[in-house]
Amino acid sequence: MPVQDSIADLIGEDEKCYTIKRIFDNDNNLSLVQILNSKSEIYKVLFYDECERLSSMSIYNPESGREIKGITYKSDGKTISSVRDYDIETEKLLSVTFYRSDGAGVSSIIEYNDTGTETQFTLFEESGQVSTKVI
Repeated sequence: MPVQDSIADLIGEDEKCYTIKRIFDNDNNLSLVQILNSKSEIYKVLFYDECERLSSMSIYNPESGREIKGITYKSDGKTISSVRDYDIETEKLLSVTFYRSDGAGVSSIIEYNDTGTETQFTLFEESGQVSTKVI
């Protein structure tokens, strides 16, 4: 998939994008893409590996500049590996969701409290059984 197509897919049709800044490394490989709103505030950053495959994406609250979601991709640059969700106001980590190797389903979720301590671990087994451990 060409980089331009993947960027367009990741921006989303409902979001208003006014500026896309592509940043290249010393070998002229695409390193990251910043997506800015009409006020030139960053609201998404796409990070690429040395082979120009998408490795992760950070989504920001443009008003505060704080990260509200972090998505990590598997080495194919398409399949989601994990998603980190943050509190919009405090920037504290709320949960991390891990996906199965095929990216088709959730394998586990770790939830955190206000102090950053793990509070709950939920495991989603392939058999359909769900087990939760309060920590």
